[in-house]
Amino acid sequence: MIKLFDEASIPEAVQIYNAFFPAKYAIDEELLRLKTVDCPVLDWGASCIRSDAAFVVIKRSASSLYRGPNPDVAHITALAYRDPMEMLELLESAKSTLINRGVAKLQFGADSAHLFPGCPSDVGTLCDFLTIGGFANGGEAHDLERDLGDYSNPAPAPATDTYRPCSESDLPALKAFMEREFPGRWMYDTMGKVDSDGPGTVFALFEGNRCEGFALVQQDGCKVPIGGAVWRQSLGPNWGSLGPIGVSKGIRGRGSGNSLLGKALEHLRDQGARRTIIDWTGLVDFYAGHGFVVTRSYNYMTLDLEMIG
Repeated sequence: MIKLFDEASIPEAVQIYNAFFPAKYAIDEELLRLKTVDCPVLDWGASCIRSDAAFVVIKRSASSLYRGPNPDVAHITALAYRDPMEMLELLESAKSTLINRGVAKLQFGADSAHLFPGCPSDVGTLCDFLTIGGFANGGEAHDLERDLGDYSNPAPAPATDTYRPCSESDLPALKAFMEREFPGRWMYDTMGKVDSDGPGTVFALFEGNRCEGFALVQQDGCKVPIGGAVWRQSLGPNWGSLGPIGVSKGIRGRGSGNSLLGKALEHLRDQGARRTIIDWTGLVDFYAGHGFVVTRSYNYMTLDLEMIG
């Protein structure tokens, strides 16, 4: 029997999920709750579960939350199954619901409050299932990791720059910077983290009182893990996470972004972070300069619902 996915589905879904995915993608009930029933764009009508067999969680476009997302794209936050035929039936049900609403595309991952940026490329059964189901591959992204225990910063900092964790008094300058430079998802996620975990979750670059760059940093014990921090079980004790990170358009090209990265990693190291992740990026060579290596890769996979409607 197919049931709509809700709070009561969480324990069963975690068991199905962790039996399906490799340990590097393991989650717990708290994390799945944060990424599903606690998310304001969860699609309650399209998300469904079949007890002990399969589930799929769908989210609406985040266009109602921040600038940028296509309102006609829905997202699969996660799906997992013990029997592919059971999963096929659930996915067909979800697709029918979305098509009837006029949704144009269904993308795996990359949703607001996501687990996956895309389909993990090392989960071959899932990649094959989506490909057979008509999903098209549109590129790839990566997670990278390193242990910060022996980290040494290779990037000198310009004398005009100041790097430090934000305090309450810095929040007006931080908000002005985000509105000016990154007014979409990055602002929404970053200011949400400030609300949940405090201003120190942002390590920033200042010129005088003006914020010119930011790096979102997370560590073991944070209240609301986002981005790479969702893989905290795999990262182990004293984990760290960095990203997103960005600087003002006006100072790009002089090395400040590289320096901000180095200073933020030093900060995490000095706060006790060890195995640290930088998630959802294509800049493998850039982060390799700081000792990071690829640990997960994801394929952007999208289904054109208009073609099957």
